[in-house]
Amino acid sequence: MSEILLNGNRIHYISDSEIDRSRATVLMIHGAGQRSATWRFQIDLLGKTPGFNFIAPDLPGHGKSGGEGHRSVDGYKEFIEEFAGTLGLDDLILVGHSMGGGAAMLFALEHAEKVRACVLVDTGARLRVAEETLKAVKNNYRLFCDISPTRAFAENSSEELKKEFREGLLNTSQDVCYWDLVACDEFDITARVGEIGVPALIVSGSEDILTPVKYGEYLNKNIKGSSFKVIEKAGHFVMQESPEEFNRVLISFISALK
Repeated sequence: MSEILLNGNRIHYISDSEIDRSRATVLMIHGAGQRSATWRFQIDLLGKTPGFNFIAPDLPGHGKSGGEGHRSVDGYKEFIEEFAGTLGLDDLILVGHSMGGGAAMLFALEHAEKVRACVLVDTGARLRVAEETLKAVKNNYRLFCDISPTRAFAENSSEELKKEFREGLLNTSQDVCYWDLVACDEFDITARVGEIGVPALIVSGSEDILTPVKYGEYLNKNIKGSSFKVIEKAGHFVMQESPEEFNRVLISFISALK
């Protein structure tokens, strides 16, 4: 784990032992209320993939990073811009999950010259959150944490994954999680998503009820030249529920970019 000081806050991130700025960087962006451990089943694999840097930060206020979470997906996009700029990275392969996918798409729209490609995982051009969910997070956070694993993971997914997910939520500030979900609910780039002009891989879990397959289909239809993969029997955390298949798809896409 490494860290940098950004806007007075210590930002923690996982990376290769040494960043080579002559190489493209796979920058992985976690979702609402989460942390870099979202990508724990990809860390060793990407660390051994030649030709690329690999970085997975904890967003501000998440995981081991200081500061406060942002209240819009655009705010997280700006963080990614500042984070990459501070590290001197300008050839990015953005891998974004859910809210992180929204931030990746916004970055690609505004800074296409810095983006080699995007991998958009269980995300959408809109990220609506049920009003009942927002009320639960605000008024009874423990209940929300208890229920969330049954919605975030496919029914047959590992109970250990569900337990770790619940514990991760409980270790995340209630305020951070609430405003992350508000940010998701207010996110809408349906009018702009067709302007994304970088190569894109879209991955959806067949059992995802938070960002259903139709969200991925919409992205695939509107992002010219994109490819689309549905991973069967996986929910919203497809990279954890089906890591071997997800990793094969990810590495195949990244390797083809060379």
